[in-house]
Amino acid sequence: MEILGHALGMESKTQRHGLLILLTVASIYGLIFMERTAPGLVTPELLRRFHLVPTTLTLMTVGQYLIYALMQVPVAVGGTRYRPELLLLVGTVADGLGTLLFSWSPSFFWIVTSRVVVGFGDALIWLNIVAVLGRWFGYRVFGRVLGLTSMSGSLGALAATVPLAFWIDQSGWRLPFTILGAGLIFLAGLSALVFFFWTPINPDWQSRHDKLPWRQVLTSGRRLTGPMLSHFGFLGPFLGFISVFAVPYLRAAYHLSEVGASTFLAFGLVGSLIGGPVAGILADRYGVALPYRAVAGVNVLAWAALAIFPRHLPTPVLATVFIGLGFCNGASVLTFAAIRALFQPDQGALASGLANSFGFFSAVLVALVMGLALPAGTLADHTEFVVLLPFCVLGGMGPFLIPRQDTLARRPAPKSPAPRTDE
Repeated sequence: MEILGHALGMESKTQRHGLLILLTVASIYGLIFMERTAPGLVTPELLRRFHLVPTTLTLMTVGQYLIYALMQVPVAVGGTRYRPELLLLVGTVADGLGTLLFSWSPSFFWIVTSRVVVGFGDALIWLNIVAVLGRWFGYRVFGRVLGLTSMSGSLGALAATVPLAFWIDQSGWRLPFTILGAGLIFLAGLSALVFFFWTPINPDWQSRHDKLPWRQVLTSGRRLTGPMLSHFGFLGPFLGFISVFAVPYLRAAYHLSEVGASTFLAFGLVGSLIGGPVAGILADRYGVALPYRAVAGVNVLAWAALAIFPRHLPTPVLATVFIGLGFCNGASVLTFAAIRALFQPDQGALASGLANSFGFFSAVLVALVMGLALPAGTLADHTEFVVLLPFCVLGGMGPFLIPRQDTLARRPAPKSPAPRTDE
C-alpha cells in the first residue's frame, strides 16, 4: 500500500484498486514466466524421447522466441487501438493453450508448434503489462512497480526449477504442463473480472492514439539505441541459455542430476528475483543510466567466467555466477523504465516494442549460435560461451548511450489528456 500511496493523483479508493491490479498482473506474469522457462527442465527427456541432437532441439526455442520478436511492433500497434487489459488476457489464454498442446504433443513437430503458440501468447504479455501499469501508476513509482512485477516473474521461474523438477521426476513431464496450461486459462477468466470492473484514472498516461509516431521514435538516436542494445545483451543470452542448454551443460560439465542442475537454475532465478526490485528502486532514486551501467559490467564478467572456466569453477563461484546472470536479467526491466523516462506517452509503446523485439531476437540468435557451436566441442566446452560474449559486449554498450539527464526521478510528467473511459 505504501507504493500505491505515493502514486500521483490517486485517491485511497483508487490505491486499493491499483493494488488489486498489481496483484493480478503479478500473478499472470508469475505463471507466464514459469511456463516460459519450465521446458528447459525437460530438454534431456525430449532429446531421449524424440531421438534429437541439441542443434535440432534449438528449433523449440527459436520457434517460440522468433514469433515473439516478430510480433512486438504489431503488439505495440494494437496497444494504441485496444485496451491493453484485453490483449493481456488474450495472450494469457494463448499461453495456456500452447502449454496444453506441449503437454499432449506426440512428436517433436507438435512440440515446436506448441512453443510457437506460446510465443504468440508471450508476445502479448509484457508490453501490455507495462501499459496496464502505466494506466495506474505515476512516474515516481513506475520503476518500483515494474521491479515488483519482474520479481513475480522470477518467483514463477523459481518454481520451475527444483520444485517442478521433483514433480516431473515423480509424475513425468506431461501432467505438470497440463495443470500449468489449465491454470493459465483459469487465471485469465478470473483476471477479466478485475480488469473490466474499474476504469483507471491516470492523467500522465494515454492508452489510445490515432497514429503511431514512427518518425519521432526511429529518429530519436541514442534514446532508442541505448535501450535496444541493453535489452539485446541482457535478456537474450540469459533466456537462450536457460531455455535450452543450461541443464544439459550442468549435467555434462559438473555431472549433476536433473534436480541438481535445476538448483543452479534456481540460483540464477533468485538473482532475477533480486535484480528487478533493486534495479527499479535505484532507477526511481538515481535515474536509469547509472544502475544500468553498473549491471552491464556484472553481466560481461559473469559470462566471461563461464567462457574461461566452463567446467572448473568451484561450486560457490558457479552459484555466484548464476546469481549474477540472473540479477542482470532481472535488471533488464530498466529498459522499459528508461523508455518511459525518455519518450512521450504516445511514443512509448512503439519504442518498447522495438526494444523488446531486440531482446528476443537476441534469444533466437543465442540459441542458434550455441547450437551451431556445439559440433566443435561438447556441452561442457567453452565454445558455446565464447560465442555469447559479443552479445554481452553489445549489451554493455547500451546503458552508456542512455542520456543521464533524462531520469525517472527528475523528468516532469508530460502534459497529456486523461485516458479515455468510453472503452
